[in-house]
Amino acid sequence: MSDQQNNLKGQGIVKPYLGFIDTNVLFKKPVSCLFAIVSLLFPIFILSQFIQYDLFRSGEVKLIIACILILLVVAFAGIFGAFIWWHRRITHDEGPKWYANLRRFIQTAGEWLGTVFAISLLGIIVILMIFLSEEYYYITHAFPLTIPGVDITTALFGPIVGFIIIIATKILLFLLDPIIWLIKQIWILFKRFVLYCYRIVIGISGTVEKNTPIWIGVTWLLAIGVIITSLVLCFTYQSLAPIIGLIAALAFMGYLMFKRKHYDV
Repeated sequence: MSDQQNNLKGQGIVKPYLGFIDTNVLFKKPVSCLFAIVSLLFPIFILSQFIQYDLFRSGEVKLIIACILILLVVAFAGIFGAFIWWHRRITHDEGPKWYANLRRFIQTAGEWLGTVFAISLLGIIVILMIFLSEEYYYITHAFPLTIPGVDITTALFGPIVGFIIIIATKILLFLLDPIIWLIKQIWILFKRFVLYCYRIVIGISGTVEKNTPIWIGVTWLLAIGVIITSLVLCFTYQSLAPIIGLIAALAFMGYLMFKRKHYDV
């Protein structure tokens, strides 16, 4: 009976882990998972900095307590930031739409950066004000960012800047929408122009195509452009290189004509 209970306990520990792997979440949402892991590694980086500068061996009780509390604050910020990426991954699945995924990434990155920065800076400054108001430079040189001073103004600077980062991200997304719309319209016009030119060339033989893929039109126009350029160079420079290019372009055009398929003829 005890063996069965141990097996059930083992399955209870392993089964959620195997279920997580079977969902292929690391492959479906690799960016979100990567940034969630980076957020979790941030407190480990701060811990390594404290160890590198031998802050725990200083012997000063206030300094050690401040380091431990700062690690707790940074760990909370890192875990909270990881949950932001994880929540966005679960609640918003945009599928193959690249722009929707880009918007979601920018929005989540801004929310993550603003939140982690606000929590970390506010908590660190408050701890330094309480324990090391005059000797804060023992710890601040271990941080990746320079802290100019330890006072209430710097403490409030964290939430204010974090809020500004989130708002700036929203404004960026608001401005990005019309830009992407304009790029899409330019792409549509480019496709129409390329296919129009391609259909004019094909229409010489009396063939009319309606649903031609864009890459077909681009390939044919490139081949025709190479042939025209080679002919001009042959008459201008009268060297061997343009002749070789002309032969290669004609051979490629012949291959395209041999492999050509009719689209809604």
